[in-house]
Parts: sequence; structure tokens; C-alpha cells
Amino acid sequence: MNQPQRTTEHSLKHDTSPIECADHTAAYLDVYPTKQTWLAFFDKTLLVIGSVALALALVFFIAYNWLDMGKMGKFALVEGALVITITLYVGLCARRKFLLIRQLLLLIASIITGSLLALFGQTYQTGADTWQLFFVWALLITPWVMIARFPALWLLWLGLLNACLLSYLDVTGFLFNDNVYQGVIEIGALAAINFVALNLWLFFIDHKSPSQTTSVNADIDTPSPTAAHTQNQTRAGLHWSTYVVGLLSTYAITHLAIFTIFDNGNFTIPIILLSLWIIWCGFMVWRFYRYRVDVLMLTYVSGSAIIVVMFWASRLLLENANSSGFLVLALLLVGMSSVAVVWLRKAARLSHKRTMTSDMVNESVEVNATDRSATSKSKINKRAIDKNGETSLSNSNDQEDTPWFVHVLFGFSGLLASLFFIGFLTLILESTGALDNAMMIGMIGLLLNACGFLLFKYEHRRHSMFLSSLAFMISVAGQSYVVYSLIESSISHPLDVWVFLLLQSALTLIVPSFMYRLIGSLTVFGCVVFLLSYYALPEISLGLLALIAIVSHLQRYRLLQHIPVRWHLASSEVIKAIGYASALMLLCISVYFIVDEYRYGFDNNDGLFRYHYYWAQGLLTLASLYAAYLILKRYRIQWHSAVGLITGSAVIVLGIVSTYVTGLLATSLIIIIAMANSKRTLLGIGVFALVCYVFWYYYQLNTSLLVKSVSVLVVGIVLLLLRWILVKRYSAHDLSASGARIQHNASQVDSEEPLS
Repeated sequence: MNQPQRTTEHSLKHDTSPIECADHTAAYLDVYPTKQTWLAFFDKTLLVIGSVALALALVFFIAYNWLDMGKMGKFALVEGALVITITLYVGLCARRKFLLIRQLLLLIASIITGSLLALFGQTYQTGADTWQLFFVWALLITPWVMIARFPALWLLWLGLLNACLLSYLDVTGFLFNDNVYQGVIEIGALAAINFVALNLWLFFIDHKSPSQTTSVNADIDTPSPTAAHTQNQTRAGLHWSTYVVGLLSTYAITHLAIFTIFDNGNFTIPIILLSLWIIWCGFMVWRFYRYRVDVLMLTYVSGSAIIVVMFWASRLLLENANSSGFLVLALLLVGMSSVAVVWLRKAARLSHKRTMTSDMVNESVEVNATDRSATSKSKINKRAIDKNGETSLSNSNDQEDTPWFVHVLFGFSGLLASLFFIGFLTLILESTGALDNAMMIGMIGLLLNACGFLLFKYEHRRHSMFLSSLAFMISVAGQSYVVYSLIESSISHPLDVWVFLLLQSALTLIVPSFMYRLIGSLTVFGCVVFLLSYYALPEISLGLLALIAIVSHLQRYRLLQHIPVRWHLASSEVIKAIGYASALMLLCISVYFIVDEYRYGFDNNDGLFRYHYYWAQGLLTLASLYAAYLILKRYRIQWHSAVGLITGSAVIVLGIVSTYVTGLLATSLIIIIAMANSKRTLLGIGVFALVCYVFWYYYQLNTSLLVKSVSVLVVGIVLLLLRWILVKRYSAHDLSASGARIQHNASQVDSEEPLS
């Protein structure tokens, strides 16, 4: 959450400004992106996705099992595409322009190189599915990786190196015949190479200035001092690719620490592995807490520590599967997650204080370099922050100060603790025979829910993280028992879902915990999707979830205007949870029905489940048009204006061409909503889902690779055509004029770049 968003949330929390002015305040403090930011965003997004789509279309086309195309034709096609790509890169290098386009061309060339090697191995049966393919691929693209200095290309190279190492160690036995030693060598090599990669990333990427780490076009004028300050704000954290490498390193070292947990041999290897893991944890704490605070990296360390301790504790306590062991594990997990969350919140406050101190120094320097309006905006911002003392940053219990990944750590820990707690209760109840009575199980579940609710209310006053974790664990366990009782009861099938839906909806509204509300909202939406499918209306699911996500994110402040003031804070948390839950469920089910049509429906009957693509895509397109209307309304742009007509036409065209490209329109909608509200968390979810859909789409069985190739080709051409229209329409007039205003004005674009 950036500082303007924090100021807006703080004013809403403490009623320092009327809710009717929330939209204007958000726009005034640059929470909502400017028109120039939108232009730069669409320029970069359309260029990146369109270029990658063209490369994937070629890969899908070559992967198709052609019977009429000879091997020379296939090689000529791939090599011709590679030559064209490199020729375009050389031509742009000669002009010294369009750095991002040049980097994308090298990325495309690297992907085509892999396709060429796979085609060679498939044609001549050289064993292309072993380590040689990945090794040669990484070796050939190494010069391009060094030249491009593009983080995405570096990640591709690192992924190939990991795949090569795993494939090589699988077929190489070394001197050991023991699978345990062989596995230790494999995981240890992965841990070592990813740890080295993390340090290289920190040295070569995150020690540079923002202008060096972002893909700025070479033909852009030097930014003003105010723009440089804005870029420095956006670079308060590490580069996104560093977090990916950090996650790889965390996974490898954590896997290494627990790899020999069930080995009953000597204890020498486990002690050595645990020592290596402790050294890694010490380095991460020093680097990202003492040297430079980074909460996400510290969350990786906390998650790794919880996993390792829980695995080894389970090894010791669950040998006899006794009930006390499950209870001790549940309480141990609750305690560790509570300590981790408190520590991470402390680190987050420390990072925020340092950022605010730096911002105050920069603001004092900028006052003489900006005009009077920018100075007044800075004063308004500081007054809003300082109105109640030290702001919400000083309040350790404000949920707005807790980063999203800390919420995720808390949620996963609570869910896992609830499983241990359920194991404890189940063993106790099994000895009493209570599990044979569905009504008794339901009463126990309701009692656990009541206890969890009371603990949540008490924790809300005491601000105890341990009580919050304990309440979350007990509540989830109660929900599980209620579900089991409904399944085992004599209630008819759709009625039990309705009962659970109503119960979960009530608990979501009244339980004062954001993570519980998020999981409860996901459960409610899952029940809604189930019921729509049960009543043969699955096509409504996508449009309905999209509409809920749109209203909860884009109309949040307008919804709060119809709620009494004393309930604004709780209602805001509920709407926020519903917004994220609807977006997550939309991304999940946008590919589910495509698969389910070729299996069975939710009701598991013997008839095939039919899904009407055009109806579902039409409703989703209508919802996307409504989102575009709301966003244009923010900027007072009429729907019948030129911009409105272009936007509406683009949404319709994207809806048509993505009918069989599963998930494209849904992810695009989530990304646009995230951009409209400056929600980086939601933006990351949308981008991650889009990348996952690309891999999933390749293995989708409902269409052939030829159809997929044509579909992706059309999508790529349409996106690049839309970008060409955007550049043709705005780059010569609006962007040149707005560029002068941006350099003169203090309100800058948040980490976005002008059109190339």
C-alpha cells in the first residue's frame, strides 16, 4: 500500500473526511492513475503480451503434429522467424531507440531458439527431453541474456539452468547407489545455485538506480527531479524478479532441510543439512532486516522456519498418532505464526518509518522545484497524515499496516493448525462415539464457531495475535465439522449447501478478522458457483463474479455512502474481502468449466456437463464493458466520445477473440481493475494467473495445437494493432503535451513509462 492509499484509508478509518469525498481525495492524492499513466500502461502491456503471444503462436504451430509439412519446411519456418527477429533487433539497435522492444525481441528469439532445439530433437530423436536440451538452450541464449539485461530473460535463463541441473542429476548416479544421498545432492545443488543467483540478483539488479533496473526507452527525455523522486519511491522495495529468485532459494533450502526427516539412518546428514539451513536463515535475517528491511523476504524466512520446525516436530510427536501430539502441534503452529506476524509487522513499521523519513527529506527539496499547486498538495497530504498524531503507521494493530503476504502466512498457518486441531478433536470424539451422530457433530461445530467468534471479539479489544490465531484455528475447525454434519445428515443435497451458504455468509459479516472474511467469502462464492452449476446455469458464474469484483473494487466508496457511519470501518473490511475473494474465484473458475465439460459436472451425475462458451463469454464481456464505463466515468469521459468508443470496441474485440483462449478476458479484467485502484497485490495476482493460463492452455485437450496457435496468433495481432492505434492516436499530440505538464507538475506516474 503506497503512502496516498495509506492516507485515504487512514482518513476513512478515523472519519477525518466525509465518505462522499473519498473518490475525490483518492484522485487528488494520485491513488487513481492519471490519463498519462493509463496510456503508458496500455502501451507496455499491449506490447509485451502481443509480442509474447506471437512467439507462443509459433511454438504451438511447430508443436502441432503435422503430417503434410516436411522437416525442412518446419526448420525453415522456425529459422526464418529467428532470423527476422534478430534482424529487427539489429535494426533497432542501429537507431538506438525503443529499448523495451529490443529486449522483447531478444526474449522472443530465446523462446524461438528453444522451439528450434525441441524440433531438432523431435525430428532426429536425439533425446531432447533430457538435460542436453536445457543445457544447449541456456548456452545458446547466454549472449542475448547478457546483452539484453532484461529481468524476464534472466529468469528464463535461470529456469533453464535449474531444469538442466535436475535432469542431469536424475540420470547421473555419481558414486552413490543410495537414493537418499542422490536426492540430497540434487536438492543441495539446487539450493546452492539459487542462493548464488539471489546474491547476484541483489548485486547486479538491486544495487542499481531505478532508471537502470526498469526498461526505459532510450529516446525518452531525462526525467525531472520530481519524476526521479517518484521512481525512488517505487524502488523502495526490491525488483520483482529478485522476489522470484528469493522464492526459489527459499523452496530449495527448505526442501533440503526436511529431505531426510523420515530417514532412520545416521544423524550426520540431517545435522549438516539443518546447519546449512540455519546459516541461510542467518544470512537472510542479516541481509533483509539488519542491512536493509524487506518484509517479503523476511516472510519467506518465517515461512521456511515454520515449515522446518513443524516437520521435525511432527516427526517426533506423531509417531504413535496420539491426540496430545496433534494438540501440541496445533498450539505450536499457532504460537510460531503469531510470533512471526508480530515480528513482520514490526519490520513493516520500521520500513515505513524509513520510507516516510526519506520522503519528508525529498519533499523539502522538491518544494523549490515544483509549482504552488504541488506544494499545496504535499501540505494537504502531510496534514492528513499528521492529523491524529503519528498516523496509522504507529498503530501496530491496524490491518492496513499488515502486508498482504503476512496475511497469507497467517491464513495458511491458521488452516494448517485447524487440521491438527481437527485431528485432535476427532481422536477424542471417536473414543466417545459422538462421530456416529450427525446432529452431535453439527452441534460441536456450532459450539466451536461460537467460541471462535467470542475469541475474535475479545482479541479485537486486547490486540493479541496469539488469540487471533487461536480463534481462527477454532473457527475453521468448527466450519469443517458443520460441513461434515451437513453431508452426513438426511438433508437433501442442494438444501445442505444453502444452509451452509447462509451460515458462512453470516459469519463472514460478523467475524472481525480480514483473513477469516476472505476465506469465508471464497467459501460463499464456491457455494454460489456450485448451486448455479447444480441448477444448470454455470454460464452465469463468470459474469456474476466479475460484476461483484467490479462493484466491490470500483464502487467501494459509493457503497459505503449507503451505510451508517459507525459501520464504515467494518463494512470497508467486508467489501475489501469480498472484492479479493470474487477476483480469486473468478480467476479459478474461468478455466474450471472448460475442463469439467469433458468430465462431469458438480453434481457428479452420469450425464456430461455442458457449458455454453458464448453465453458465458458474452456475460463476462458485458461486465467488462461496465468496468470500462465506471473507469471512464472517473475521468469524466463520455461513453459516446472517441475515447469511450475506442475503449468499448477494444473490450468487445478482446471478448470475441478470447472466447476459446481460456482465462484471457478474466485476467485482463482483474489487471485493469487493479491498475484503476493502484492495487499492486491484485495486479500481481492477475499477472501470475495470466502466466499460469499460458502454460495450462498449451496442455488443454479440448482443442488441437493448431487451433490454439491460430487463436493466440489472432490475439497477438489484435493486441499489437490496438497498441499501434494507441500510439498513432495519442503519441503525437496528447503525450507530447502531457509530457511537458508532467515535468512541470509534482504528481507523477507511479512506476510507469511514456510510450516508446
